[in-house]
Amino acid sequence: MNIVVVEDNDNLRGAVVDLLREQGHRVRGLVCAEELDDAAGQAAIDLLVVDLNLPGEDGLSLTRRMRRAQPGLRVLMMTSRRELRDKVQGYESGADIYLTKPMSLEELNAAVLALGRQLNPGQGSSPAGPVLELQVGLLQAQGPAGTVRLNADEMAMLCALVRAGDQRLGHWQLLDVMALSVSDANLGKLRLRMMRLRNKLAPLGFSGPIVQALRGDGYQLCLQAELR
Repeated sequence: MNIVVVEDNDNLRGAVVDLLREQGHRVRGLVCAEELDDAAGQAAIDLLVVDLNLPGEDGLSLTRRMRRAQPGLRVLMMTSRRELRDKVQGYESGADIYLTKPMSLEELNAAVLALGRQLNPGQGSSPAGPVLELQVGLLQAQGPAGTVRLNADEMAMLCALVRAGDQRLGHWQLLDVMALSVSDANLGKLRLRMMRLRNKLAPLGFSGPIVQALRGDGYQLCLQAELR
């Protein structure tokens, strides 16, 4: 998902942003509502994670305004306000989930996953068409036309893409999977490994691309896949 986190506590904002990026989401961390306005015109937001006690415009007002602008937006509020009237006000303002601080990052991630399922209700149903089967322990990928052998890096990249939100990852995330730092030289290594991986997967019998390069961004897995 494309997620924006609006939280003025630097440590908490950083921890939330890092957690969600590790799950494969595209995440921006902002200090206040005004920064969100400054970022207008960028990609549409799927999920707004917002604190209520913000400098300037508060989280309730921001949520109401964003709901009017993007009716399909999902909103997760996280706040220290624990009173019942505060929770009611939060839901009336447009919250889908209201979490009170301190909350664990595991609880936050579970809430994000639940909202993601609302945005993608078909996820988890039986996939239509051929499925790429990744036999992780055997380092093998199987498709309609047969099976190919992969190396550990290739399997790790595919598994990371399968688990990522919308099955896409940025260059830096894939480099992290391979324990490589971000540099021009390592980006070249990533492109070479992806080219070799796609060549390996080509004989498996799928009609369209399996892994597609995203210009200036990263790579996306283009079909249903299962880890075995």
